[in-house]
Amino acid sequence: MFRKFIKGALYASAAVAFAVAGSGQLAAQTVAISTLPPGAINHLQASAIAKAVQENSDLQMRLLTFNSPAAIIGAAENKQAEFAYTSIEEASDAASGTNEYAGKGMKDLRMAFTVFPFRVGIIVRNNSDIKTVADLKGKRIGSGWTGFRQGIALWDGLLANAGLSLKDTTPVPTTDLLRAADDFKSGKSDAFMFAAGGPKVAEANASIDGGVRFLNMDDSSKAVAQMQKVRQEYSVAPQQPAPHLAGVIGPTNLMQYYIVVLTNKNTPEDLVYKMVKTVHANKAAMVAGHPSFNAFTQGGMAVPHKRIQYHPGAIKFFKEAGIWKGN
Repeated sequence: MFRKFIKGALYASAAVAFAVAGSGQLAAQTVAISTLPPGAINHLQASAIAKAVQENSDLQMRLLTFNSPAAIIGAAENKQAEFAYTSIEEASDAASGTNEYAGKGMKDLRMAFTVFPFRVGIIVRNNSDIKTVADLKGKRIGSGWTGFRQGIALWDGLLANAGLSLKDTTPVPTTDLLRAADDFKSGKSDAFMFAAGGPKVAEANASIDGGVRFLNMDDSSKAVAQMQKVRQEYSVAPQQPAPHLAGVIGPTNLMQYYIVVLTNKNTPEDLVYKMVKTVHANKAAMVAGHPSFNAFTQGGMAVPHKRIQYHPGAIKFFKEAGIWKGN
């Protein structure tokens, strides 16, 4: 199933190993976590997790990188990687066989833990006359998303905040997030979407005269309901400016959903337990790897999700830690 699903997808696979000090680590078990390539904030965050786990357990963790969330998730389903770093709406679609995954659901996916709420938004030039999401009607926006199908849902969710969709914009064919950001920098498009704190946002902010800014999103119940017709996991949350958040030039509402770490139902219970326990105990190490982990909370690791189940190894630890909210 995975081979059929991934055939023709654009992806690059790379293993990134962290140095391990001390002879006691020579017999450590090596595991993999799949994520997006360098340049994406997900890569930085997955790297921070991998480093914290490796330095505080007997696990060696390497990164497998893919351009497509479908390939990232498929790596866990196919047992190519023990863990996968992705977003909850994409994971839920894959596990339930809905939307892009209709007829090709990944039934062996399970949750290892919830990382934190994740915020993305629409970025424009700071001197642009685009002031609201509604102003994007007719503007040049990335389309096609041949190597990153999630891009269609993300854009439709963002635009739905103002009652729009990609059909209301002027299409600029692109393949993935990084290419779309480069198209914006070169003037081929009027806006691009990216995570707050993403390296590409900082890059665009530094290279464009006057910098960039995120558009403020409507947090009314009507606007949020329109977004949730695209994916039920989407919401709107306020973001305060911070030194590492280029483009957030004042208090700004952004689209929010959870980032999660997936595994396979057949991953050994003791391995998932060890991974989750190590992450739970080492927030400081992850914050040192990337400041976005200030949003990580131990209790939030067990947040329930409607369309995907937690792995028994994770549940075992959550119960021991007193944070399990399920049955």
